[in-house]
Amino acid sequence: MKKIINKKLSLIYFSPTGTTRKILKEIADGMNFKKSIQIDLIKKDNIKKQNFTDNEIVIIGVPVHSGRIPLTVSNRLKNFSANKTKAILVAVYGNRHYDDALLELKDLVIEVGFLPIAAAAFIGVHSFSNSKYPIAEGRPNAEDLKIAKDFGKQIRTKLEENKKIQVPGNYPYKKRLEKLIVKPIIDMDLCDLCGMCERVCPVDAISMFRDKINIDANSCIYCHACVKICPQKAMVIDDERIIKSAKNLHEKCKQPQIPEIFL
Repeated sequence: MKKIINKKLSLIYFSPTGTTRKILKEIADGMNFKKSIQIDLIKKDNIKKQNFTDNEIVIIGVPVHSGRIPLTVSNRLKNFSANKTKAILVAVYGNRHYDDALLELKDLVIEVGFLPIAAAAFIGVHSFSNSKYPIAEGRPNAEDLKIAKDFGKQIRTKLEENKKIQVPGNYPYKKRLEKLIVKPIIDMDLCDLCGMCERVCPVDAISMFRDKINIDANSCIYCHACVKICPQKAMVIDDERIIKSAKNLHEKCKQPQIPEIFL
Protein backbone atom coordinates (compact mmCIF):
# COMPACT_ATOMS: atom_id res chain seq x y z
CA MET A 1 0.00 0.00 0.00
CA LYS A 2 2.95 2.34 0.38
CA LYS A 3 3.02 3.08 -3.32
CA ILE A 4 -0.61 4.17 -3.21
CA ILE A 5 -0.14 6.38 -0.18
CA ASN A 6 2.64 8.27 -1.94
CA LYS A 7 0.39 9.20 -4.84
CA LYS A 8 -0.92 12.76 -4.91
CA LEU A 9 -4.68 13.22 -4.64
CA SER A 10 -6.59 16.13 -6.15
CA LEU A 11 -10.25 16.94 -5.67
CA ILE A 12 -11.76 18.72 -8.66
CA TYR A 13 -15.28 20.00 -8.13
CA PHE A 14 -17.93 22.50 -9.12
CA SER A 15 -19.82 23.12 -5.91
CA PRO A 16 -21.36 26.60 -5.55
CA THR A 17 -23.23 25.65 -2.35
CA GLY A 18 -20.64 23.19 -0.97
CA THR A 19 -22.68 19.99 -1.37
CA THR A 20 -20.49 18.22 -3.92
CA ARG A 21 -17.32 19.29 -2.09
CA LYS A 22 -18.61 17.73 1.14
CA ILE A 23 -19.14 14.35 -0.55
CA LEU A 24 -15.73 14.37 -2.24
CA LYS A 25 -14.00 15.10 1.06
CA GLU A 26 -15.65 12.05 2.65
CA ILE A 27 -14.51 9.85 -0.24
CA ALA A 28 -10.96 11.16 0.13
CA ASP A 29 -11.08 10.50 3.86
CA GLY A 30 -12.18 6.92 3.20
CA MET A 31 -9.22 6.52 0.85
CA ASN A 32 -7.06 7.56 3.81
CA PHE A 33 -5.84 10.74 2.15
CA LYS A 34 -5.87 13.28 4.95
CA LYS A 35 -4.41 15.96 2.68
CA SER A 36 -5.38 16.72 -0.87
CA ILE A 37 -5.12 19.47 -3.43
CA GLN A 38 -8.48 21.13 -3.99
CA ILE A 39 -9.34 22.60 -7.37
CA ASP A 40 -12.53 24.61 -7.22
CA LEU A 41 -14.14 25.17 -10.62
CA ILE A 42 -16.48 27.87 -9.35
CA LYS A 43 -14.38 30.81 -10.52
CA LYS A 44 -13.05 30.48 -14.05
CA ASP A 45 -10.20 32.91 -13.32
CA ASN A 46 -8.84 30.41 -10.77
CA ILE A 47 -8.71 27.56 -13.28
CA LYS A 48 -5.34 27.12 -14.91
CA LYS A 49 -4.49 24.65 -17.62
CA GLN A 50 -2.99 21.68 -15.84
CA ASN A 51 -1.66 18.28 -16.84
CA PHE A 52 -2.02 15.31 -14.49
CA THR A 53 0.39 12.38 -14.52
CA ASP A 54 -0.06 8.65 -14.01
CA ASN A 55 1.37 9.04 -10.50
CA GLU A 56 -1.66 11.07 -9.40
CA ILE A 57 -5.26 10.31 -8.49
CA VAL A 58 -8.20 12.66 -8.94
CA ILE A 59 -11.77 12.71 -7.67
CA ILE A 60 -14.00 14.73 -9.98
CA GLY A 61 -17.36 15.87 -8.66
CA VAL A 62 -20.05 17.68 -10.64
CA PRO A 63 -23.69 18.64 -10.13
CA VAL A 64 -26.43 17.34 -12.41
CA HIS A 65 -28.75 19.80 -14.14
CA SER A 66 -31.77 18.14 -15.76
CA GLY A 67 -29.86 14.91 -16.34
CA ARG A 68 -26.75 16.48 -17.86
CA ILE A 69 -23.48 18.08 -16.78
CA PRO A 70 -23.87 21.87 -16.91
CA LEU A 71 -22.07 23.35 -19.92
CA THR A 72 -20.23 25.72 -17.59
CA VAL A 73 -18.71 22.70 -15.83
CA SER A 74 -17.85 20.63 -18.90
CA ASN A 75 -16.13 23.59 -20.54
CA ARG A 76 -14.00 24.19 -17.46
CA LEU A 77 -13.04 20.53 -17.14
CA LYS A 78 -11.65 20.72 -20.66
CA ASN A 79 -8.89 22.98 -19.31
CA PHE A 80 -7.28 19.86 -17.86
CA SER A 81 -5.33 17.11 -19.58
CA ALA A 82 -4.06 13.84 -18.20
CA ASN A 83 -1.76 10.93 -18.98
CA LYS A 84 -3.74 7.90 -17.81
CA THR A 85 -4.40 9.54 -14.45
CA LYS A 86 -6.79 7.40 -12.42
CA ALA A 87 -10.05 9.18 -11.75
CA ILE A 88 -13.04 8.64 -9.48
CA LEU A 89 -16.19 10.25 -10.88
CA VAL A 90 -19.05 11.62 -8.81
CA ALA A 91 -22.35 13.06 -10.02
CA VAL A 92 -24.57 14.79 -7.46
CA TYR A 93 -28.27 15.20 -8.24
CA GLY A 94 -31.31 16.56 -6.45
CA ASN A 95 -33.29 13.32 -5.94
CA ARG A 96 -34.99 13.09 -9.36
CA HIS A 97 -32.38 11.20 -11.45
CA TYR A 98 -28.92 11.72 -12.91
CA ASP A 99 -29.96 10.33 -16.33
CA ASP A 100 -26.94 10.59 -18.68
CA ALA A 101 -24.73 12.83 -16.53
CA LEU A 102 -22.41 10.12 -15.22
CA LEU A 103 -21.91 8.66 -18.69
CA GLU A 104 -21.29 12.14 -20.07
CA LEU A 105 -18.72 12.80 -17.34
CA LYS A 106 -16.98 9.51 -18.03
CA ASP A 107 -16.75 10.25 -21.75
CA LEU A 108 -15.48 13.77 -21.12
CA VAL A 109 -12.68 12.76 -18.76
CA ILE A 110 -11.55 9.93 -21.02
CA GLU A 111 -11.38 12.44 -23.88
CA VAL A 112 -8.86 14.57 -21.98
CA GLY A 113 -6.77 11.60 -20.84
CA PHE A 114 -8.09 10.42 -17.48
CA LEU A 115 -8.67 6.74 -16.68
CA PRO A 116 -11.95 6.28 -14.73
CA ILE A 117 -11.64 3.48 -12.18
CA ALA A 118 -14.76 4.12 -10.08
CA ALA A 119 -17.90 6.22 -10.15
CA ALA A 120 -20.87 7.11 -8.00
CA ALA A 121 -24.12 9.05 -8.01
CA PHE A 122 -24.99 10.82 -4.78
CA ILE A 123 -27.95 12.92 -3.71
CA GLY A 124 -27.68 16.53 -2.60
CA VAL A 125 -30.27 19.14 -1.71
CA HIS A 126 -31.75 20.47 -4.94
CA SER A 127 -30.77 24.02 -5.84
CA PHE A 128 -34.48 24.87 -6.25
CA SER A 129 -35.32 23.59 -2.77
CA ASN A 130 -36.93 26.12 -0.46
CA SER A 131 -39.03 26.24 2.70
CA LYS A 132 -42.30 25.94 0.77
CA TYR A 133 -41.12 23.22 -1.61
CA PRO A 134 -38.25 21.29 -0.01
CA ILE A 135 -36.45 18.92 -2.39
CA ALA A 136 -33.92 16.46 -0.93
CA GLU A 137 -33.53 18.80 2.03
CA GLY A 138 -30.73 17.73 4.37
CA ARG A 139 -28.95 15.61 1.76
CA PRO A 140 -26.28 14.47 1.86
CA ASN A 141 -27.22 13.17 5.30
CA ALA A 142 -25.13 11.16 7.74
CA GLU A 143 -25.90 7.89 5.95
CA ASP A 144 -24.93 9.39 2.58
CA LEU A 145 -21.61 10.54 3.99
CA LYS A 146 -20.98 7.14 5.53
CA ILE A 147 -21.58 5.54 2.12
CA ALA A 148 -19.17 8.07 0.59
CA LYS A 149 -16.48 7.20 3.12
CA ASP A 150 -17.02 3.45 2.62
CA PHE A 151 -16.84 4.04 -1.14
CA GLY A 152 -13.43 5.61 -0.60
CA LYS A 153 -12.30 2.55 1.38
CA GLN A 154 -13.41 0.27 -1.46
CA ILE A 155 -11.57 2.37 -4.01
CA ARG A 156 -8.37 2.14 -2.00
CA THR A 157 -8.27 -1.63 -2.46
CA LYS A 158 -8.67 -1.31 -6.24
CA LEU A 159 -6.21 1.47 -7.08
CA GLU A 160 -3.68 -0.89 -8.61
CA GLU A 161 -6.28 -2.42 -10.93
CA ASN A 162 -6.98 -1.11 -14.43
CA LYS A 163 -10.47 -2.50 -14.76
CA LYS A 164 -12.78 -0.41 -16.92
CA ILE A 165 -16.01 0.69 -15.29
CA GLN A 166 -19.49 0.75 -16.74
CA VAL A 167 -21.96 3.47 -15.79
CA PRO A 168 -25.63 3.98 -16.70
CA GLY A 169 -26.63 6.35 -19.47
CA ASN A 170 -27.78 6.56 -23.05
CA TYR A 171 -26.62 7.80 -26.42
CA PRO A 172 -27.44 10.30 -27.61
CA TYR A 173 -27.41 12.11 -24.29
CA LYS A 174 -30.64 13.58 -23.01
CA LYS A 175 -31.43 16.85 -24.76
CA ARG A 176 -30.50 19.91 -22.75
CA LEU A 177 -33.32 22.13 -21.60
CA GLU A 178 -33.36 25.62 -23.03
CA LYS A 179 -31.62 28.06 -20.71
CA LEU A 180 -33.98 30.41 -18.93
CA ILE A 181 -33.29 34.13 -18.86
CA VAL A 182 -33.55 34.57 -15.11
CA LYS A 183 -31.88 36.56 -12.37
CA PRO A 184 -32.25 36.94 -8.61
CA ILE A 185 -34.26 39.81 -7.19
CA ILE A 186 -32.59 41.82 -4.43
CA ASP A 187 -34.41 43.52 -1.56
CA MET A 188 -32.16 46.56 -1.16
CA ASP A 189 -33.82 47.35 2.18
CA LEU A 190 -32.28 44.15 3.54
CA CYS A 191 -29.05 44.07 1.52
CA ASP A 192 -25.98 45.42 3.35
CA LEU A 193 -23.69 45.23 0.27
CA CYS A 194 -21.42 42.63 1.90
CA GLY A 195 -20.41 41.27 -1.53
CA MET A 196 -20.80 37.59 -0.69
CA CYS A 197 -23.15 37.04 -3.61
CA GLU A 198 -20.64 38.47 -6.05
CA ARG A 199 -17.84 36.30 -4.68
CA VAL A 200 -19.79 33.04 -4.82
CA CYS A 201 -21.36 33.44 -8.28
CA PRO A 202 -19.75 30.81 -10.55
CA VAL A 203 -20.42 32.66 -13.80
CA ASP A 204 -19.62 36.24 -12.70
CA ALA A 205 -23.20 37.29 -13.31
CA ILE A 206 -23.15 39.58 -10.27
CA SER A 207 -21.10 42.77 -10.13
CA MET A 208 -21.02 45.44 -7.45
CA PHE A 209 -20.14 49.08 -7.88
CA ARG A 210 -20.35 51.33 -4.85
CA ASP A 211 -23.95 51.03 -3.65
CA LYS A 212 -25.31 49.22 -6.70
CA ILE A 213 -25.53 45.56 -7.66
CA ASN A 214 -25.91 44.55 -11.28
CA ILE A 215 -27.00 41.04 -12.27
CA ASP A 216 -26.71 39.71 -15.82
CA ALA A 217 -29.75 37.51 -16.49
CA ASN A 218 -28.14 36.10 -19.64
CA SER A 219 -25.22 34.72 -17.61
CA CYS A 220 -27.12 33.51 -14.53
CA ILE A 221 -27.41 29.71 -14.32
CA TYR A 222 -29.88 29.91 -11.39
CA CYS A 223 -27.73 27.71 -9.16
CA HIS A 224 -29.09 29.68 -6.16
CA ALA A 225 -25.63 29.97 -4.59
CA CYS A 226 -26.18 33.69 -4.05
CA VAL A 227 -29.62 33.11 -2.55
CA LYS A 228 -28.37 30.49 -0.13
CA ILE A 229 -25.26 32.36 1.00
CA CYS A 230 -26.86 35.77 1.58
CA PRO A 231 -26.66 36.42 5.33
CA GLN A 232 -29.47 38.99 5.16
CA LYS A 233 -31.84 36.77 3.12
CA ALA A 234 -32.08 39.66 0.67
CA MET A 235 -32.03 37.60 -2.54
CA VAL A 236 -34.66 35.43 -4.13
CA ILE A 237 -35.31 33.91 -7.55
CA ASP A 238 -39.05 34.19 -7.94
CA ASP A 239 -39.38 33.28 -11.62
CA GLU A 240 -42.68 31.47 -12.17
CA ARG A 241 -41.05 28.71 -14.23
CA ILE A 242 -38.57 27.86 -11.48
CA ILE A 243 -41.28 27.96 -8.82
CA LYS A 244 -43.40 25.60 -10.94
CA SER A 245 -40.42 23.26 -11.40
CA ALA A 246 -39.70 23.30 -7.64
CA LYS A 247 -43.34 22.47 -6.88
CA ASN A 248 -43.31 19.63 -9.41
CA LEU A 249 -40.08 18.14 -8.04
CA HIS A 250 -41.32 18.49 -4.46
CA GLU A 251 -44.52 16.61 -5.28
CA LYS A 252 -43.13 13.90 -7.58
CA CYS A 253 -39.71 13.19 -6.07
CA LYS A 254 -40.53 12.69 -2.40
CA GLN A 255 -39.21 9.12 -2.24
CA PRO A 256 -35.58 9.46 -1.09
CA GLN A 257 -33.12 8.05 -3.60
CA ILE A 258 -30.01 6.21 -2.39
CA PRO A 259 -26.43 6.60 -3.63
CA GLU A 260 -25.26 4.27 -6.39
CA ILE A 261 -21.70 2.96 -6.60
CA PHE A 262 -19.90 1.65 -9.68
CA LEU A 263 -16.61 -0.22 -9.24
